[in-house]
Amino acid sequence: MSRQISLTRQLSIAMAGLAFVAVVVSTMVFYIVYAVLEQWRFLPPMPSSAADTTGLDLGITLAAAGIGIILALVIAIRLARRIVRPLGAVGDAARRIASGDLGTRIDAVPGSHGEAATLIADFNAMAGRLQRMSDDVKVWNAQIAHELRTPLTVLRGRLQGARDGVFALDDALITGLMKQVDGLTRLVEDLRSVSLADSGRLEMVMADVDLAAELTELQPLLLSMLAPDGFDLQLALEPGVVRADAARIRQAVFALVDNARRHADPCTVRITIGFAPEAATICVADKGPGLPPGFAGDAFRQFTRGTRQLGGSGLGLAVVRGIAQAHGGDVAYRPSPDDFAFCVSLPRSRLKER
Repeated sequence: MSRQISLTRQLSIAMAGLAFVAVVVSTMVFYIVYAVLEQWRFLPPMPSSAADTTGLDLGITLAAAGIGIILALVIAIRLARRIVRPLGAVGDAARRIASGDLGTRIDAVPGSHGEAATLIADFNAMAGRLQRMSDDVKVWNAQIAHELRTPLTVLRGRLQGARDGVFALDDALITGLMKQVDGLTRLVEDLRSVSLADSGRLEMVMADVDLAAELTELQPLLLSMLAPDGFDLQLALEPGVVRADAARIRQAVFALVDNARRHADPCTVRITIGFAPEAATICVADKGPGLPPGFAGDAFRQFTRGTRQLGGSGLGLAVVRGIAQAHGGDVAYRPSPDDFAFCVSLPRSRLKER
């Protein structure tokens, strides 16, 4: 394998050669132009004594070429070092990251400006995102194992007890086992939805959806979910049609209502639909106590929970955010003196009014 020439040496040789060529070409052009002008009688002929100065002219030309080459080398070396230093720092950091040190960052390189400084900043930002992604994967693995452990343990214990005759295999036991299976199914579906949303692959079947009709149809199911825990349900639905995935919208509403059931005090959960010039909004509001102070920014991250640990996987709001963003919208937490609401907004460009 041939030995590679460093960038500093390449730049130095190139600039020295450029300086030498510039001096030689400018000298040749000077003599050619002078000879042409003399031939066309624009200039008087050179006296015979001027031939004696040819050697001096050549010496001056060579001296100028030498000085130009030396200056070009000095400038090239300084310039090359300013260029190569940040590139070398990026290369060293990239090799450390490739070896597994994701905490590697590049300190500010003296003399680096413009594109070099931007390159270092972009590299550090990329390394930070890579480290966060790696940390998120570790958290995901630990949290998934944690969330799966409890229902699997319950299933294994009950089934083993039924096999050994400790538990009677009656309707009550089967119903309890089915609840654990349903919980596992919801967890797996939430994990799938969040993963697909983060990768931009969440499957969407877009159609014209009457939001008011959809939520009115869901009202009995939502009320059956809320009533056992002392909640009531109120709908305030402005009619309108939106281009959306009806199944995903229902999934988001179920997740928000379930979040209110788990974390709010018994109250009337209010679901509203509104249309504005820019967006359509679906809000699910309760009487609180709402999110802890400073927690709103983390509430939509995977596996995050507030101070009230009342079950759940910590994926519900992350699923809602993924569904909203897949529709081109977003979800936001909107506290007020009267209630605490989570609102899903869909952009006006995707709407069709009645």
